[in-house]
Amino acid sequence: MGVQEWSANDINKARSYFLNGFTVKEIARELGRTTSATNKALSRFGIRFKKSNRNNTERNDNEIATQSKEKAGLSIVTPSLVAPSFAPEALRKEFENWVSFWRVCEYLGEQNICLYEVSSPNAEVEYRQFRVGAQILSARQLLMLANKIRNENNMRAFFVKGLSW
Repeated sequence: MGVQEWSANDINKARSYFLNGFTVKEIARELGRTTSATNKALSRFGIRFKKSNRNNTERNDNEIATQSKEKAGLSIVTPSLVAPSFAPEALRKEFENWVSFWRVCEYLGEQNICLYEVSSPNAEVEYRQFRVGAQILSARQLLMLANKIRNENNMRAFFVKGLSW
């Protein structure tokens, strides 16, 4: 298989897919490319910034992304950033998303997902395991499952102390 050049149209499609939340694998499938090539292109064309190299302090990620865009013949548009709102109502919405792990389990039950705890009830939440169908999932994986469902329903993600970070 030969090297397939990235056209401006391909790059714009990749950017659009990435900004719409597609995974690298999904973007690759849509563009008919390998996951590896797509992953590298997302960084190379400034769609997703590379992790900075600690030894290379002379050039920052924004400079690298700008140069990559110029090489690809793309116009450079700096997105306008929106400052976070610290109004009481906005903060209240953020705090509503911090819930107990048991609220996450309750939510999954509301979504008709049957789960059974298989770990010791004395274990810390982050070490507990649950059976969902034929799979054994950790508490963190259950949180991810709940948030995936919430995302699909255009709802805000849950955050759980000790699991979210």
